[in-house]
Parts: sequence; structure tokens; C-alpha cells
Amino acid sequence: MDPNNITCIQRIRFFFHFFEKREWKSGEVPPLQRIVKEKKINPQEVRNLKNFLNWRLERIAGMMEVLFAIHNDWAVNAKKDFIQMETQSLDFNDALNVLKEHGFTDDEFILKVEYERKWGVL
Repeated sequence: MDPNNITCIQRIRFFFHFFEKREWKSGEVPPLQRIVKEKKINPQEVRNLKNFLNWRLERIAGMMEVLFAIHNDWAVNAKKDFIQMETQSLDFNDALNVLKEHGFTDDEFILKVEYERKWGVL
């Protein structure tokens, strides 16, 4: 979005889900699904979930650090299964570019962009 655009406000929201990636590759089974939907759970499945959550939470923390490094005006909320970061003062293209530069991929987060029209300006 053009930073000089005075007719719209751009709101970006990043969602970082703890248990899920946005898309699982063919043949991948989410570790939580192997525990929640099974009647017999073995210790290795619990360890697999632990390893996945360790990896996933570290990736989320890394993405948050990168976003905080380029912009300090974030509203951050934690829910039971995700973290949400929201701002109106950063262009989403800048955020996406810096995340990709640091090795993060599109399937590690969900990005929602909303545009709100400023009334009274034509």
C-alpha cells in the first residue's frame, strides 16, 4: 500500500498457530492428531508432539523477534492455541519480505490484511 495514501487504513494481522502449520505436506500427519484421535497412545507419539511443539514455538518466537525488530507498534494477543500480532502502521509487503529474508515460509503463519476506508475523504 502506498504510505501516502490518505483514503485507506491498512490493518495487518499475523496468526501463529501452536499446533498446526497452515498446510501439511502429502503424507505428513499432525503430531497432535496422532494423540487426540487415537485410543492407544504410545510414549513415542508424546515425544513427537513435544519435539514438534519445541520446534514450532521456537519458530514463532523467531518470527516475532523479526517483526519487532522492524516495527515497534504491535498489539500482541495470546489465545489458547495461537498468538496474534496486529498493527496499522506497517505495510504487509515489508513484513512479508523481512520474514522471507530470515528464512520463514508462508505456511508458518496466516496473514490477514484488511483495508478500512477513511470517511469524508474522496
